[in-house]
Amino acid sequence: MLRSVLIFAISAMFLGLGLGRFAFSPLIPELVGNGWLDVEAAQTVGAANLVGYLVGALLAKPALRLTNERTLCVLSGALVFLSYDLLIMPFGVGWFWIMRFLAGVGGALLMVVATAAAGRQLAALDRKQFQPIVFVGIGLGALFAAICLPQVLAYGIEVSIVALMVFSGVALAALWWSSGFLQRNIAPRSSSEGSVSRTGWGVYLILLAYGFDALGFVMHTVYLPDMLRRAYRHTEGQVGLSWAMFGIGACFGPLFVMVLRRVLSVSNALWIAFALKALGVALVLVATDPLTASLSLFIVGMLTPGVVILTSGALSAAAPPDRYLALWAGGTALFALCQMMSGMFIAATSAQRYETALVLSVVVLGMGAVLALTSKLLLQKEASR
Repeated sequence: MLRSVLIFAISAMFLGLGLGRFAFSPLIPELVGNGWLDVEAAQTVGAANLVGYLVGALLAKPALRLTNERTLCVLSGALVFLSYDLLIMPFGVGWFWIMRFLAGVGGALLMVVATAAAGRQLAALDRKQFQPIVFVGIGLGALFAAICLPQVLAYGIEVSIVALMVFSGVALAALWWSSGFLQRNIAPRSSSEGSVSRTGWGVYLILLAYGFDALGFVMHTVYLPDMLRRAYRHTEGQVGLSWAMFGIGACFGPLFVMVLRRVLSVSNALWIAFALKALGVALVLVATDPLTASLSLFIVGMLTPGVVILTSGALSAAAPPDRYLALWAGGTALFALCQMMSGMFIAATSAQRYETALVLSVVVLGMGAVLALTSKLLLQKEASR
């Protein structure tokens, strides 16, 4: 049972976020360079995934009223698979936008439903220590995009899209095969049924900090490869190496959280993670050489799943059990809204230069650290009453 739960969670995150989100970023400079899209169109297409992520997060709870968790997760994974399957037909900017939108919808549904289902099952198995592993798939997908995809790009955009189609198909098959445990579970009672436990302000500040994380990380996870390639004339190999460091960092993220949680409470670990992430983004403002860019991407990569894991853990620790799913869905929707706003802002203002977006990213991540620390103090005050 434990093996099935972990395979299910890892394949869901690998498919929905690792491939659905991060695997597209290295394609952007090549789509522009090969004339498939111009710069402004590529940035707009990049933001389409963020719009889809918002829609998927908002649909998660209503969709669970219409179908069961297993069906919803498999259908969500199928959306990501189809988004790459149909991307091979370049029908123009609108077609690219729709495909990236569908990938965003599927990724958000998997983030809300699959992670909550896996976490609930791990708790039932008394294996909570494995919960950070649920998010390893994000890093594996980013690592694939960073190390394998640049090699495939040498054979052309079409071959790269076919490779993404194949890998997403394998991940979808693994997701379906390992999801049988969901049929043996009774879905958690909706918090809209019966009485609902009260939620304090400290919990809402955790969610707000999570939204600030979304505002601050889009620049690195969507647009930084394009900035390094076009604005700072890094070679394709240098960009690929820097992006590989993001993937390696993302794979280390769950391990970093597990180590951090051995010495710190989840609330302390959360605000420290925000501060470190702000520092990681700020490095590119200090220097833009390949080594600094790689270090920056490693730190941000490590803390991309890291902040997600810690936010989920902080909510689980602070919120009433009957409110967790609703709060996690709401937090994912807020995250999606904030990253969509950030992506659209960057797409509208950064056709030539990205420095303003980088400065604002550092500021909002710093504010996220302040919010997370304030949340900790509020929760301590509420617990002492």
